[in-house]
Amino acid sequence: MYFPVLLPNIFSHPFTYQSELKLKAGDYVKVSFGKSLITGVVWNHFEPKSNKKFEIKSITKKIDIEPLKIETIKFLNWFSEYNLVPKGMSLKLHLLRGDVASYLDKEEYEKYNKINKTKKFTLSSEQNKILKELLKKTNKFRVHLLQGTTGSGKTIVYFKTIEEKLKKGLQALILLPEIGLTCEFEKKFNEFFGFSAAVWHSGITSKRKKIIWSGLATGKIKVVIGARSSLFLPFNKIGVLIVDEEHDQSYKQDEGIIYNARDMAIARANFENVPINLVTAVTKFMGTFSKLALAIAISLAL
Repeated sequence: MYFPVLLPNIFSHPFTYQSELKLKAGDYVKVSFGKSLITGVVWNHFEPKSNKKFEIKSITKKIDIEPLKIETIKFLNWFSEYNLVPKGMSLKLHLLRGDVASYLDKEEYEKYNKINKTKKFTLSSEQNKILKELLKKTNKFRVHLLQGTTGSGKTIVYFKTIEEKLKKGLQALILLPEIGLTCEFEKKFNEFFGFSAAVWHSGITSKRKKIIWSGLATGKIKVVIGARSSLFLPFNKIGVLIVDEEHDQSYKQDEGIIYNARDMAIARANFENVPINLVTAVTKFMGTFSKLALAIAISLAL
């Protein structure tokens, strides 16, 4: 059988390989390309057939890891077209230096599952009112803007929405604009939930990235606090996305592959059909948020 395999390079199309293995869209595979053996993903469509006769290379092996979700493939396809980026380079954002992380021993994930003592947080009547609005129609895509002055308790309110998703066995992503914000934020997260979230940014080690990547793919890790690049991680069952300080210009990637992580987070939530909360203390952005959501939704529909 023939399979379209997308490679993490400057290609806008998958390459055709053959294999007797039982493969489906989203499976990670090892294939030969030139003199190298590299990781690719069985993509979701075939290129038009050619009348030319040429030798078709074989897929070397299927990698033992949860397949890439169809929803994520659709998101990466859309990301590529919207941002004028080759599909192979969009895939590269998802992989770990062009590779994946296979299953690891359960001990590697203990840090993210060990429950410690929590601190009790009580919501005010106004916060409870807002929380009820956030929890409406929470089983499908919708965009909410959570706006309030610094210290008004926005973080605790959206922590409550994450808590509801975790009770259902789902995962959550919290995007932060700056790496420097993660330390204090982690402390508040631990006080509320009693366990550690996985922190993802350019400063963490390769070993830690492998643990987080595989933990998300297998559902062993539930929550990620991350910078822009965490948007492309292989969530197994994501249930909600949070974009904190959504007005911050740091969400715009202006080197290499150029994109706005806030906008792309809305798109990924749409493809995953889950809610997303945009959080800000800046009032002037309240009028632009609905236009942004509408623009992204129109683009997705085209």
